[in-house]
Amino acid sequence: MDTRCVLVRVERHDIGLLCSFMAGYEGMAIVRTVDPKQGLVALLVAPAFYMTVLDIIRALSQEMPLRLLRTEAGDMHEWY
Repeated sequence: MDTRCVLVRVERHDIGLLCSFMAGYEGMAIVRTVDPKQGLVALLVAPAFYMTVLDIIRALSQEMPLRLLRTEAGDMHEWY
């Protein structure tokens, strides 16, 4: 399956909040915690939802400490 990865950094205590928030957008992204100590979270996104997820991340960054680190298409095995 073709996926894109969006890597973000949040405060450690906000990882659960981000996971819960993204769960509200059912099927839009699979959320994986890459490194809980550093607050690194990967969002695995289908290409059809990629721009929407980036818009959500940009909006969330206005409401909580969240930083978009990298976006990448293709095989995501290196992230988790």
